[in-house]
Amino acid sequence: METVRPGCFRAVVSVPLGRLTYSFLVDGQPKYNPDCPTLVNEAGVRVNVRHGGSDGDCDGEADEEWGKGRPSRARRVLSQVSGLDLYSQHSTSDIVSMLVFRFFYLAMIPAGAYYFFWLSVRGGNRQAPVCWVVFVMSEILSFVSALISLFGMWKPIKRRWRSLDALRPALPVADWPTVDVIICHYKEDTEQLRQTIRAAMKLDYPAHLLHILIADDGFFPTSKMVERSDIGLALYQTCVEEAGYDPLLEETMNERGLVEHYTVKAGDDLPRHDCAVEAHQFEFGPYGADMYGPGALPRLSLVARVKPADAHNKAGNINNVLSNSNAEGKIVLFLDADMKPVESYLLRVLPLMLEEQRSDSLQSQLIQAEDPELGAGTSKSWQINRDIGFVGCPQRFANVSGDHPDYCAHRNAIYYDGICTGRDGFGMTDFVGTNACWRREVLNEIGGFVYGSVTEDTLTSNEVHRRGYISRYADEDLCWGEAPVTVAAALLQRQRWAKGAIMNGMRIFKGAAKERKEMLLSREKPSELSEFYAYRRQQRKPNNTFVSTMFWLDSTLYPLLGWGAFGYVFCAIFHLITAQAPISPTSTQSLAGAFVTYYLIRYGAFFSAFYEVNMTDVLRSQQCWFSYSFAHTVGVWDALFGGAKFGWVANTGQRHRRSWLEWFNILTLGALLSGIVWRLFAFIVIEEACSPYENFGAVAFGGYVAWMMAPVALVSLNERLSSADESEREGKPMPVPTPIIAAALTILGVVFLSGWANARCGIEARG
Repeated sequence: METVRPGCFRAVVSVPLGRLTYSFLVDGQPKYNPDCPTLVNEAGVRVNVRHGGSDGDCDGEADEEWGKGRPSRARRVLSQVSGLDLYSQHSTSDIVSMLVFRFFYLAMIPAGAYYFFWLSVRGGNRQAPVCWVVFVMSEILSFVSALISLFGMWKPIKRRWRSLDALRPALPVADWPTVDVIICHYKEDTEQLRQTIRAAMKLDYPAHLLHILIADDGFFPTSKMVERSDIGLALYQTCVEEAGYDPLLEETMNERGLVEHYTVKAGDDLPRHDCAVEAHQFEFGPYGADMYGPGALPRLSLVARVKPADAHNKAGNINNVLSNSNAEGKIVLFLDADMKPVESYLLRVLPLMLEEQRSDSLQSQLIQAEDPELGAGTSKSWQINRDIGFVGCPQRFANVSGDHPDYCAHRNAIYYDGICTGRDGFGMTDFVGTNACWRREVLNEIGGFVYGSVTEDTLTSNEVHRRGYISRYADEDLCWGEAPVTVAAALLQRQRWAKGAIMNGMRIFKGAAKERKEMLLSREKPSELSEFYAYRRQQRKPNNTFVSTMFWLDSTLYPLLGWGAFGYVFCAIFHLITAQAPISPTSTQSLAGAFVTYYLIRYGAFFSAFYEVNMTDVLRSQQCWFSYSFAHTVGVWDALFGGAKFGWVANTGQRHRRSWLEWFNILTLGALLSGIVWRLFAFIVIEEACSPYENFGAVAFGGYVAWMMAPVALVSLNERLSSADESEREGKPMPVPTPIIAAALTILGVVFLSGWANARCGIEARG
């Protein structure tokens, strides 16, 4: 291989037509490329092979790389169709469910096209044109939402797990990368943060390779204010207690008044000014030889900033730590203040950032004896995968796990247990702001966290993917936090997410990312190795254009596509008031051929995609699609007309016990229940028990929508009306006196049936 120009390489590839094996010629020597399929030939030499072929029938032959026989021809064909790794640990059900999903997903397109044709030409109720049109628009929005969001489940990945201390061949501890753990804090309770600090300091990782940094944005309360806040003092005391060392005590013992482990950077000494006027760093040790002593704790630092006028919120806080402190780890783990990692977090996640490096591979000729990101750079077996930007893992919440009810869908299992594994198959998993390990080199390349959105985490991952980097997903319970405990906090959180989604989408659409060149940190001339990996990423980008577009549409349009919920609510209430349905099929066969067929195929695609997700979580996600629609709409309005700023929302919800957003769910549920009562009354008194199908159809439709809206609305009512303690009413629905309601419904049911029998149409039916 030779360099033609920076980022462009030329290689001679010899692939005779009569053979299926080939190799790359590098300086006249045959080498194999690990990016292409390989096998070991009869001479014991590893060579590249065209997919599905070999020198002969090699079904079941031994492969030294894997230590087992190669898969059979049938399994290789099936794997090629399904997109699964041939050698991954997966069950037959994984392949079958993927193929079933692809069948239903593709079938959903023609089924949907025919359904909308039927709905527009044959099945609509032209006697209720407003309800009909609204229903059609809602169905279109729902179909587009399903088409876009389910695409990400085309090839989900179930990764093989391995631990950093159990790699084969082994990776010496001396070659493990240095890690900075950045814990973001603003106004969260310091006792809650204390638990996160303790969890980070207990990580099963060499202490001298760890550096815990508290990125505190509440130490100095306002822009350009240098007086420490009360919460800043409390946080400082917390760090002193956890580390057992107070750097400010040195000031009284030093004749010059110098404090060795308390530094302030300002003016020309500040590397980056867009995120801080001053950067204050407190070092709590250990130092020097103490870092390597038995039982030593990791280094602990507190980094605060005096904010500029435009502080850029969390993104500015993180960029201040990355650029203006002494954080220099090759890997950066980001955590929210309430997210506590398990001890094995780094051991489980870091292997996903590595790739095996063989001495006779193409890359080894470029790397030679240098790997600046992996420890001492002496490992001949492993190296950091330069194509990876970050590796994330799901957020788990202790207060809604296990048997704890999750009426507000905080577990978000559809996303974390389903969609993220699907996007991992494309190497484009989103960054959710916490629980992710990043390569510092990638962060330096993009200039740190990207500004311009209230959801800077997603915007930053979009920028990384735009440059051709991939991301991976560790689908394991490695971090535990606390979900919002009130409906108000949950609604405000969803409002912020919706606002950020629209802001991110507009930014990408306008191509604003290309205008950030002046914000990039200064970099040295790229090495030949860096150019090689940049070339690999550029080669991959065109293949990801369609995938990137689909994921951009999914991430941007979900608040808008949720407007279909408004349409269903309107149609349900209209149907209850007037007994006029939005559809009017001419026959059962017509209904089955369009409506029933479409929904059978659509639900087949949905449930085959998320068959491993708990069904209760699936139900909660469907219910919250209705309950969060208004909050999403407010977020969209705020993004388009309300400006870029958004008030801080406490993750625990303690600062937001009430929100006017809750009234939409409460009033909608009240309107639906009132409509059901009205429809039953009108059926007996006004319509004299005639047209039972239209009336009971309205009750069924309204009852379904009310069921979708009820959980969140009842939790809101309980939080507002209950006299119980906060811990008893938060996150729990209003208690329903089931025996009393059952008795009342029994009596009313008998009265209703009696009225039906004695109404005009009831008497006529009896003859």
